[in-house]
Amino acid sequence: MKKLLIVSSIVLTTGVLVFNACKKPESSKAAATGKENSPSAVVVFSVGEAKILHTDLTEEKAILGASLKTGDKVSTKDKSKVDIQFADGSAVRISENSVIDFDALTINSKGNSDTRLALVSGKVFAKVNKASKEDQFSVVTPTAIAGVRGTSFIVDRSKSDKAIVKVLDGAVAVAPRVAILEGLSEEEIAKNENLKKIQQSVTSSEVILEKNQASVLKADDKSLDVKDSSKISEKNIAGVVKKLDSSGISKKEEEEIRTIVTVDKETTEKMVRINEESSGKVDEQKAASLEAERKKLESEIATRQEEVKKFKQILVSAPKELKSSKDIINYYERIEKIIMNDGSSMIGAIVDQQGSTMIVHTEQGIKKINQADVREVLYDFQTKAKF
Repeated sequence: MKKLLIVSSIVLTTGVLVFNACKKPESSKAAATGKENSPSAVVVFSVGEAKILHTDLTEEKAILGASLKTGDKVSTKDKSKVDIQFADGSAVRISENSVIDFDALTINSKGNSDTRLALVSGKVFAKVNKASKEDQFSVVTPTAIAGVRGTSFIVDRSKSDKAIVKVLDGAVAVAPRVAILEGLSEEEIAKNENLKKIQQSVTSSEVILEKNQASVLKADDKSLDVKDSSKISEKNIAGVVKKLDSSGISKKEEEEIRTIVTVDKETTEKMVRINEESSGKVDEQKAASLEAERKKLESEIATRQEEVKKFKQILVSAPKELKSSKDIINYYERIEKIIMNDGSSMIGAIVDQQGSTMIVHTEQGIKKINQADVREVLYDFQTKAKF
């Protein structure tokens, strides 16, 4: 049930910008153009004590089927976590003792999504779908924005003195974030010499994070949060981002990403219906009926997760005979090109990942690949090559 709260808000602007190597339009005004719909995100898994604060100042528990829209906030307590799924199928896991603001959940008239989450504190694990290049997905902290496509990553702000971005799959570009540049178009920056120099410094300080790499960022830098562009030095910009050769992703962190729950559209709609009916005025008998339906759905999801796991095991132990790339595409509805560190490559469908081992179904059968030997994975390769 929702309850009314009185709250105050603050805006945090300084810090570091982390964004995809395939850059989005620079102007936030342009990015906002054409936005028509505001789809909700849905809680698909929840353990422990967590709550949602809505923009209408009502509050509810972050239980199965709870919906979130632009401006809502989720907070988790000790030993709790929440999985939230978005309209494009991407999902995040909010770790314990975390606070996240849902800054943007929008889809424009062309169907392109813009999902932006603000991590106020704690840790979030993200598993982003292989979206089109026009789609945007980012996790923002007071000091960083991590935005990528078709990858898995972690943004950690558990410690007050630094923020860490860890990349499990894919690639992320990290660059200093200067508040004075935000919202300005390329044309506006080009007209001011100081702004041009700042933008050039930001670009030259960009660091590319690839698989199993990480970046440590200053938690705060007041020198980058001034309104006078002449007072921002290149030295301060260059010292914001530090690249680490190893991500330091632990087995537990990788497990958290790999086990993020996602469900089909029909199940999501059922979750939302149960939650909405439970939030209204219902008698004890109806409330008990809805709770029983919710418990049944939770059990079905848990069972389904186990069935998916078993199905993947069958695909590996007794794979179908697929004699060509076309056969693989027809069966899996996709195919990947896996480029190895030694320059060789393999084409097939990634069936599963067991620890650091990738299970790939190829024309020659099932192949097991050590993830450390992989330089890059080209997803949806059937759209880039003719078979």
